[in-house]
Amino acid sequence: MSTAEVVRRQRRPVTYTAPHREHDLKHVGGVNAIEIENTNVLHTGGRDGTVRTWDLSMGMPKCVATREGHGGWVTDLALVTPTLLASASSDHTVRLWKTDRTAEEASTSESGSVVAVLQGHSDHVMGLARASDEGVNVGKFASGGLNREIFLWDIERCCAINISPSYLSVKNDQCVTPLTGSKESIYALAMDGTGNVLVSGGTELALRVWDTRSAQKQGKLKGHSDNVRAIVVDGTGRKCVTASSDRTIRLWDIGEQRCVQTFAGMHTGSIWALAANSEFSRVYSGGSDSRICSTSLRDRRSNLIAADSAAVLKLCLDETHSNNHSDGDLWTATASRSMKRWSANVPNDEHNMKSTTMSSTASLSRHPGVWFEVGSSPSTGQWHGLGTPRKMDNWGDTTAASTMASTTQLAPTMEIHGASPIVRHAVLHNKRQILSQDSVGSISLWDVATGRIVQNFDGVSGGSDFDELLQSETWNPNVGIPSWFTVNARSGSLEITLAPSSAFQAEAYATDLGIANASVEERRNLGVEIIRLLMDDWAEKFGCTRTQRRAFIDPLPSSSSILFSHPISGNGRVCVKASDLVGNPEEREALPKWFVDHALNQAPEPESPKIPFTLVPAKNVHPSEYEIDVADVTPSSVMGPKILGTQKITDYVAHNVKRDASAIELVCAGVVITGTAFERTLAGIHAQVWKTSPPVVIEYRVKKR
Repeated sequence: MSTAEVVRRQRRPVTYTAPHREHDLKHVGGVNAIEIENTNVLHTGGRDGTVRTWDLSMGMPKCVATREGHGGWVTDLALVTPTLLASASSDHTVRLWKTDRTAEEASTSESGSVVAVLQGHSDHVMGLARASDEGVNVGKFASGGLNREIFLWDIERCCAINISPSYLSVKNDQCVTPLTGSKESIYALAMDGTGNVLVSGGTELALRVWDTRSAQKQGKLKGHSDNVRAIVVDGTGRKCVTASSDRTIRLWDIGEQRCVQTFAGMHTGSIWALAANSEFSRVYSGGSDSRICSTSLRDRRSNLIAADSAAVLKLCLDETHSNNHSDGDLWTATASRSMKRWSANVPNDEHNMKSTTMSSTASLSRHPGVWFEVGSSPSTGQWHGLGTPRKMDNWGDTTAASTMASTTQLAPTMEIHGASPIVRHAVLHNKRQILSQDSVGSISLWDVATGRIVQNFDGVSGGSDFDELLQSETWNPNVGIPSWFTVNARSGSLEITLAPSSAFQAEAYATDLGIANASVEERRNLGVEIIRLLMDDWAEKFGCTRTQRRAFIDPLPSSSSILFSHPISGNGRVCVKASDLVGNPEEREALPKWFVDHALNQAPEPESPKIPFTLVPAKNVHPSEYEIDVADVTPSSVMGPKILGTQKITDYVAHNVKRDASAIELVCAGVVITGTAFERTLAGIHAQVWKTSPPVVIEYRVKKR
């Protein structure tokens, strides 16, 4: 390992989460993936990094299991066996979870049933594929992602990997086979009924067909003009349907390696999701325009089923209750905070119409707004089998739009509501609180040290607007504390990151932190105190004891997690609850060294961040208001902590010049810095008043009585 790599491993940042307590049984923000186990059990994966299982049997959806461990968005789900659920994530990993739950697990919504964490991807994992025939256990599944990567996983060998703890897993070549040859990133994968045929697509535009038995490429399908985002393959492996950001859906003959039908006009934006019925006679599509459409592959016509509230990211068809009039139920996962179930009804026109055979060349009548033709020859205009592209409808047509609105389902048959994600946040000047606003406008004030909300605002009443609160001297006085952490809300919740280069830049007086019996001069480094808060229980397992009382006593919420980069470069992001750390040497090696050293009291206390300043008597004072010939202070040049407040500086001057502190007035760059609504710190004076390189020159004058 190179020196640079060693340094990188030692200095990896560490993040901890501040989840909202109301989010325990809900997804936060968008849901990227849905997988149906049966008509009463639904699995979902979200941008909050969780995989959740829902019981639908009682009519009111109930979250019965929450699986945590991914360090990024969950991007896809697949039931690879009747009892194993695979999840893909932007943290570069694929996880296998048990779906059969013990009696103890069934009594709670918590389930840490991870079977294996599969390493191998060097970037985001975007899609999963399994054999499409229900009940078929072919012993393998596929994953694809960015950086041109596709892997075939041997399920039995994956489950045999016994890495403890699971988040320290590494790549095991015995359970994975790479499929090489893709030239660009993979966004979509699908298998046939037996799992022998795999079709992949992504930013390369061309689709690739693979034989999973030999792990060799068998062909290439060209035709899309933009990214391929979704694929479904029929049970026989002879046909597949693809959806693209070019706003079209294409039907392909895999054996002949040609497009036999293009459907256009259903969507006004990128098409991101597909689902097909078991007969492979109808596909359902959704995308960035929020529309959910059904397209008959036999009759070459499409119909608008519903309009969701946000971009549709995933579709999943449950055919349990299918009949001649319906394909059953269609679930949608969207970029919003809810999942919906819609009736996948077969339109009356299609049901009553004599089905056109696959070899028909008869033209079909057009029913504006409900049905529209979507297929013809691209070159001659003649029908060839299922035909190829001709855009037939303008969805911007007022009459068509009006008719479609009358046929759209106005409401889903079931909806699972999620929690509103944080969409805006700002660190207050005291660098110990964060102001956040969620997607419905609610504003909250968070304490960094407790990971909890200390104040809620409605965002409507006077003075509770987000920008007004940030500018308020009451809620956000400009005290000038140095930044020592960063914050993001990519998961929908707050994530606070400590980096070794900045984590120790701020401190606070022990008395201000509420530490009983502390001396007035005692200071605590805020970064060190947060590390102790996170890791004290873990450190005790190594026999580490502290003589100094911790500043932050209240523990973080039990659902709070710690995140850091995997020690092996490219293996993504690790997510683990502090309470799940067992205190073994492997963990100590995996965690960033700077973080561990401070947790175990093996690092020297960080030097107090200081700023040099000089105290001089003010000149040209008005003799009627101020004393003249005030004595010099000794020493006059001082190296002071950044958190040194004007009151302590005033007391120091008063002691030296033998005056009462109430008579002392401090001035910097012509600005009076005492007697303000809030006490300035030396760091604030430097940044906001002095505004140039130190030493900061502070003048003092004595008011006459």
